[in-house]
Amino acid sequence: MSSAPRAGAYPADWVLENQMGPNPLWLVEELTATMDLRPGMRVLDLGCGRALTSVFLAREYGVHVTAADLWIDPSDNWERICAAGVEDSVVPLRVDAHDLKFAEGYFDAVVCVDAYEYFGTDHWFLPSLLRFVRPGGQIGVVTPGVRRELAGRAPEHLARWWDWEFNGYHTPQWWRRLWESSGKVDVDRADFLPDGAAHWLAWEEAVLETGPGERTAGVVALLRADAGETLEIVRVVASRKPSEAGDGSGRVSLWAWPVAEPGVLADRLALPAYPRSAAYDPAWVMANVMGPHPLWLMEWLTGAMRLEPGMRVLDLGCGTAVTSVFLAREFGVHVTAADLWTAPGDNWRRVREVGTGAGTVMPLSVEAHELPFAAGYFDAVVSVDAYHYFGTDVRYLPTLARCVRPGGQIAMAAPGTRVDFDAEPVPEHLTPWAAEADFWTFRTAQWWRRNWERSGVVTVETADALEDGRREWLLWNRACAEFADPEWTAGPAREDPIVADTERLLTLTRVVASRD
Repeated sequence: MSSAPRAGAYPADWVLENQMGPNPLWLVEELTATMDLRPGMRVLDLGCGRALTSVFLAREYGVHVTAADLWIDPSDNWERICAAGVEDSVVPLRVDAHDLKFAEGYFDAVVCVDAYEYFGTDHWFLPSLLRFVRPGGQIGVVTPGVRRELAGRAPEHLARWWDWEFNGYHTPQWWRRLWESSGKVDVDRADFLPDGAAHWLAWEEAVLETGPGERTAGVVALLRADAGETLEIVRVVASRKPSEAGDGSGRVSLWAWPVAEPGVLADRLALPAYPRSAAYDPAWVMANVMGPHPLWLMEWLTGAMRLEPGMRVLDLGCGTAVTSVFLAREFGVHVTAADLWTAPGDNWRRVREVGTGAGTVMPLSVEAHELPFAAGYFDAVVSVDAYHYFGTDVRYLPTLARCVRPGGQIAMAAPGTRVDFDAEPVPEHLTPWAAEADFWTFRTAQWWRRNWERSGVVTVETADALEDGRREWLLWNRACAEFADPEWTAGPAREDPIVADTERLLTLTRVVASRD
């Protein structure tokens, strides 16, 4: 197709095999020709279908693409992405357009090809989508449309083929008014694609020639009967207006920042066993802490792992993403920072505060039992002070392992015990804590080994307790009690059970396994 030379460079049989409507590569080329996409940008391909457009965006513009779709299995898209050689630039996810889980302001642009008409016609959708686009970022949509508004009435010459979904087809002017009414965008363009109806018909005729298909035959008959009178292809491009509240780049923390003389916290918390952790501002860690020192745990955990630059790593239950930053900076890996309870927008601001070195971090809101990832996508999964909350059922690990490539690692570090209290009575000094459900997620390293081995999907490489686990836990909690936000120290950072545990039954556990 002369009007889309880039699209013409892709194998026709590949496009035909994976098409789901008008030629997606022609549509995305015509759309992006009017957008400002630059290498390294983060782009959401919303309603990506079989990810052909995502492959095109990554190859032609050098952008990093999140290929999001509800109906197409991300595992199938991952196979296409890998076959196209863009696995380092495209992340496939299962996503509902009305329930997006991204960080506010994360994307530089959103592209939507032949999908927006299914979910974006109400007045509320665009503002909800724009939350995830940085101020000044663009949103571009290309969709089937009409030359005049039909108000739900099918033209007589098209009535026999009319379908309810055609009610989502509108004129460029209609889309312009809808988007401008939000007050949140400047519409840069709202028009028809040149010769859109003719190209659409030519494509559907080519698809029909590859084999009989009732749907395609109906579309061909529809377009032929219309002869360009009603149906067209609409393109809309807009820029998000600057935010009145700023770009949200100011300091963010879970708790009030600790008050301490310079160097006091660093001297108190510098341990020879954790040289990498010592490079991070302990006040920053303390202001964002949710349990035992997360960087100590992560440094100990990754000491038993094989992480290499460029790997894809899931930080599951990342909390405030302190561990995600550590992984990206220390190992140069690409981290998906997944948590259910911490807002991904806040985590994105934390990430930008401190930077990620050679690695990257993508914050997401994720339920551990409903993972939206492709099979085999990650090289490794890590979970610090979180896995015990959702992974004690032996049936959970196979769900998680599905997202890891064969030979990839799964690793967790969490509070634990040196005695299995399912078999032994709880000592009196721990009974106040044992009254809480959380206590019963504390397990021995041997218990975790048995649990993981029973799953039949991994080979356990390491399962042990931190030699000085109780002492380090106590050291951290005492520092928090002295310097951290009182709201924190009155709650999760309680020292009493650990102080009382002179029998040293409480510890920190680590498990590392390879996926079979």
